Amino acid sequence: MSKKNKAALIIISAVVLTAVCFCVSIPVVNDLHAKRVADGLSALPLPENTRILEKKSIAAKLWGNGNGMQYMGALLIESGLTLEELKEFYSESRIEFCSVSRQTGKKITVVEHGNYGFKTEINSDDFYIVYALGKCDNFIIKLYAELDLRGH
Repeated sequence: MSKKNKAALIIISAVVLTAVCFCVSIPVVNDLHAKRVADGLSALPLPENTRILEKKSIAAKLWGNGNGMQYMGALLIESGLTLEELKEFYSESRIEFCSVSRQTGKKITVVEHGNYGFKTEINSDDFYIVYALGKCDNFIIKLYAELDLRGH
């Protein structure tokens, strides 16, 4: 094999390897961005009589029509407080788009699309989901959000 052919083969191999690594990194980067949202939620102080049972992060098309990646962090909590008390407590957090709903089964029903759930058995009225949405707040996240097929 000539030097030209070897150089061309090396360049083609490098381009293919770079493309494969980029494609593999797309869901990883988006999943990590969603994980940061969940980590931000779990870092908040908990109200009295409340404990975190599970933490979940999701990167996908979760609400609405059309294309677009969305990032959600969710906590399954068990609390002796009422839904109204929990909503008030979490409304004072610094996390945008933070909400609380009653959780009545394993399936996460606050999303419109997808089949996501918790592993914990829900066996009383003391279970709630606290969730927040992440933003596409920089160029890299916007780029990876556009390229992830889960958002389409």
